[in-house]
Parts: sequence; C-alpha cells; structure tokens
Amino acid sequence: MSLPAVDVNLFAYNAEATIGPAIESVLAQTWGNTRLTVIDNASTDRTAEIAAGYGAALHLYRARANGGAVVNCARAFSFGGADFVLPKTADDLIAPDFIAACMATLLAHPDSAMCHAGGLVFSDGAVRGAYPPVHRLHAVGDDPVARACHVMARYTSAPSFWGVYRRAAVDMLAPFRYRAGWDHAVLAELALYGDIRHVPEPLYWRRDGGKPVDAIARGCTQAAQRGLSLDDATADLRWRTPLITTAYAHLENFAVARVPQAQRVAVMGEAVRIFRGRWGGLMQAEAAAFAVAAPGLLARADAEGEPLRGWMRRQVAAVADHIRAFDNAAIV
Repeated sequence: MSLPAVDVNLFAYNAEATIGPAIESVLAQTWGNTRLTVIDNASTDRTAEIAAGYGAALHLYRARANGGAVVNCARAFSFGGADFVLPKTADDLIAPDFIAACMATLLAHPDSAMCHAGGLVFSDGAVRGAYPPVHRLHAVGDDPVARACHVMARYTSAPSFWGVYRRAAVDMLAPFRYRAGWDHAVLAELALYGDIRHVPEPLYWRRDGGKPVDAIARGCTQAAQRGLSLDDATADLRWRTPLITTAYAHLENFAVARVPQAQRVAVMGEAVRIFRGRWGGLMQAEAAAFAVAAPGLLARADAEGEPLRGWMRRQVAAVADHIRAFDNAAIV
C-alpha cells in the first residue's frame, strides 16, 4: 500500500542565509511521499534563486508582493491537495525522520488533527538547549472543550506548532488573524476538531530560539505586515497589549468555531478563566500601561477631523474592550 502524501509548504521572505539547509532537511526526509513547495513572499534577496536551483525537487511559488508573514503562513497551510500538510519555516530544520514519526502517530490515531515533535534550539551550528517536555501538547480525549483548554493552559513554544496537520481539520479553521499570538488561537481552535499529539524525540530544530513578545506583537499587526508604520494615525493599537490581544484572539476564533453553540460558549468562558490565571499579573500590567497612554492617544485623535478622528478613537476603544473582557475592574 502506498504511503499517504504530505505537502510540505516552506514559506520564506529574504531567507537566503538559511533556506538552503531548510530545503535540504525536507529533501532528506525518510517518509517516501512528500511534495515540497517553497512559497517566496516577494523576497528582494537570493531566496527564490536558491530555491529554483533545486530544480524538479520542489515547486517554487513566487508572490508578486510581500503580503506579510501571517498571509504567507496561511498559504503554507493551504497549498497542495494532500490529506496531510507540514507548514515549514525557512530557518528551522527538521530531523530526517520527523515526518515519518509524526505520520506514524497520525495514522495510528485517526482522530488526531496534528502531531508535532520535541524541539532543540541551535545557533551557529551548535545545540544551545532543549525545550522542556511541558512544552509538548497532548490534547486528547472525547471532550473538545477539554482539549482546547489543554492547549490554552500549556502552549508556549514554536516546536509545538510546526507539526504535520490533517488537512480535514485545517480546513475547519477560521482565517488567521493579524494578532499577537495568532498561532495560540489557531492551535486552540484546532483542538476543537481533533486530538493534538506529539512524539517526544527532539526532531524539530529551531534556529536561535524565540523572539521577544513585544517584537512579535508589533510584527503581527496588519500595518506592519503591509510595511506601514505603527505610528501611522490609522494603525491598529492592539500591539500595545500583546498578551491581552492573544487571549482575546481565542474568543474571536471560538465565537465562530464549527462546534455547537453550547461548546462555543463554554470554551469562551474557559478562555477567560485560563488566561486570567496564566497571565493575570502581566495582563494587568499591560492594561495599566495602556490606561496611561490612552489620554494621549485620544487627544491625538481629537486633534484630527473626521473620518480620522472617529477611526482613531475606535482603535482605542477596541483595546479597552479587550481589556474589559479579561479584567472587569479595568477602567480605560
């Protein structure tokens, strides 16, 4: 019997320094039925040229404009027609048996929506550390709300996101949002549609580790993704409260999840409870900082005419609404 195909969609922007090893780590996979696509997000360096040098070993898609990392990652989930998909960054590496190990788990557990592996951090060719076992997800069982709660309470690091996904579950997901922590919300919603499992071996190798939360929050805004300044008068302000924005993104996804209303309401309530407990102090600090900034932001808005004045005030109100969702005592 032939092996199920796995689409490996490697998304890249100006990754000439790392894309070669990333491609080679995919081509070295022991799983005998993979289809590699490199999705170049209008790079201005040699990324596309390097990928094209691999010839028929891969398919190269070149975007005509840089849509930003969130859009390009969404493409990595959707390209191809295989029943399984591995979205892949252009800097991290995977061990030769990564896909085979994840697929063995997915095939043994047909109700599983995704399987990932343990992870290592490397830089300059040397291993710098390992992600602790607590970072791995094991959201299993018959209760979709309980599975989503497991993800919300535990998800921390990238190796738990970059796994092999079952396409039937991916196709159920809401569109990816321009939010800090959009990946958190994606995984939590995915858990509503199936189990999330892992293999413990450190088969995912992350280059240089994670980035600061503030930098991620800024980079995930739609303005930043489109090359606009966050100081622009029309820019979204939710980057100022990254953890609150991450928590609220779960409510946005759960509100439109493809499960019965009772489960949607239940998991939204659990999100408020879990994130208050997990990040409460940090979220309060974000809310306090925004309360200090809000008068100046409103004054800047009131110095403008319409429609800019109303638009800017609505951006402030949106952040205040998110704060109130997780802290009823907050006054902004």
